[in-house]
Amino acid sequence: MAAGALEVLKARAEQRTNDYVFPGDGAKGHLISPKKGWKRILQRAKIKDLRIHDLRRTMGSWQASTGASLAIIGKSLGHKDFATTAIYARLNLDPVRQAMETATNAILSSAGVTTPAQVHQIGSAKRAIG
Repeated sequence: MAAGALEVLKARAEQRTNDYVFPGDGAKGHLISPKKGWKRILQRAKIKDLRIHDLRRTMGSWQASTGASLAIIGKSLGHKDFATTAIYARLNLDPVRQAMETATNAILSSAGVTTPAQVHQIGSAKRAIG
């Protein structure tokens, strides 16, 4: 758990009035949906059209862009199906490019190639298939 989140939960535990981390005024005694609080947050921040689920998507997107594996992203977002998490794979190809560059350099290094190759224009030559 993120250190900041843990601090918030510890502070809430010290102030709690019942067994729930997020108590509520309803019959069940706990928060079921934070609609009112979310609305207040959006009003104070002067933000329109932002859903709570967008926060989950943002976390998954940032995890993908900072190199987290799909398994880690899925676990942190509570996904049970890998296909649900796979959408984050397309968000950032930089780790893929970096991995390919690293592997290519390792191959060239093991072959003793130390200078970049010269690229020559081949043109529109056609090969006979036969």
